[in-house]
Amino acid sequence: MHEISVLKRAVDLAEQTAIDNNIDRIAYITLEVGELSGYLPVFFEKYFDVVIEDRPIFEGAELKMIRPRGEGLCLDCHAMYNVMQNEGMCPKCGSRNKKILGGQQFLLKEIGFVEPAPSPQN
Repeated sequence: MHEISVLKRAVDLAEQTAIDNNIDRIAYITLEVGELSGYLPVFFEKYFDVVIEDRPIFEGAELKMIRPRGEGLCLDCHAMYNVMQNEGMCPKCGSRNKKILGGQQFLLKEIGFVEPAPSPQN
């Protein structure tokens, strides 16, 4: 289950980004996990709270995910199709000869920060 180590790396990166920018709290992180990335989002959701445990900067933070579809282009008939839904086979001609166009990515897409409260003016 390599999802835990990848999730930990994304959390580490978000934390370091916050520290580098003098941010006290992270409200959320958004991961973009493509259908063809090989990662199972259920494990990211299951272990997010464990990975952020004992990290005060993540207190109350949530995990958001974007799941881009695994798109393919048939190299025989030039149809575009969802690779996962069609089990890798072109629904138009039945070929498995394809070019993957998307859905393989894993990105730390966004880090949401909690805005610090304005300091009272005298």
